Amino acid sequence: MMEFLNNIWIAISTPNENLMKLLSIPLLFIESSLSFYLIVTTFNLKVKSKNKILYIVTTAVLSLIISILLPNPFNILFNYISVFIIIKITLKTNLLKTFVAAVLPTIVFTVVETLVFKPYITLLNITYDEILSTAIYKVPVTLFIYFIVFLITYIIKHKKFSLNFLDDIDKKSKSLITFNLLFGLIYIAIEIIITMQYIDTLPLTYTFANFIMLLLYFFISFYSISKVINLTMTTKKLESAEEYNKTLRILHDNVRGFKHDFDNIVTTIGGYINTDDMEGLKKYYVQLQQDCEKVNNLYILNPNSINNPRYI
Repeated sequence: MMEFLNNIWIAISTPNENLMKLLSIPLLFIESSLSFYLIVTTFNLKVKSKNKILYIVTTAVLSLIISILLPNPFNILFNYISVFIIIKITLKTNLLKTFVAAVLPTIVFTVVETLVFKPYITLLNITYDEILSTAIYKVPVTLFIYFIVFLITYIIKHKKFSLNFLDDIDKKSKSLITFNLLFGLIYIAIEIIITMQYIDTLPLTYTFANFIMLLLYFFISFYSISKVINLTMTTKKLESAEEYNKTLRILHDNVRGFKHDFDNIVTTIGGYINTDDMEGLKKYYVQLQQDCEKVNNLYILNPNSINNPRYI
């Protein structure tokens, strides 16, 4: 028994490539699940159970296969393409939402990893390579990162934060958001390469400053985007208000026209009464009835009747 426990300890406390590959399978499924809930929560999506399972399983399995078959950085590129396609199929979102959903988990995980890895390395006095190759170092920090991402998702859900405003913006704003996220993704990729390449020698203050810069970048980006979107929405509201004012002017002119016609009708009826011309009044009344019937027949022009014949 002691020998068995000793073998387990040696396996998890020393570099073991086969064990790390084996452990990467459940970790990938956990990460896929967290990514799914982050996307669904952020966009407030209602997803069927089968689509949920399809997303988690396919993203995890494809990510594992791509990482085995392709070297860096091609595996990262193909992984993003596969995630984009899976999101489009399973969540049925538009192109902009699909792109944001594909990039969002990477941004969140990267920001958290930037904050966690350097203090973890400094605290345990180990190297980044030891984290990647040793289970006893890799598993705890990975689970801690997953826990922070889970807390972020919970806060987003609790605060009812949503990116559904992306449905209501114009093409110019969509292009702005797309290019901003694209350059943000390139920036993150460069930061990951530099940080992970020199993480063992970089001081903790640099890592913290880098984390602050990442936060500032995304805060300023989203703030600028929100201002552009608010400006777009305000412009639309002003256009709607202008159309509403035009409608009010038309209605006002119609009321004035109706008042003029009504005054003429009352004056004509008064003339017949004053002259005691009952025959003329009867004829005029018949004429008014015919005019009223013509007006009543105009209900066929109701937009509801045009769009739905059962209103006719």
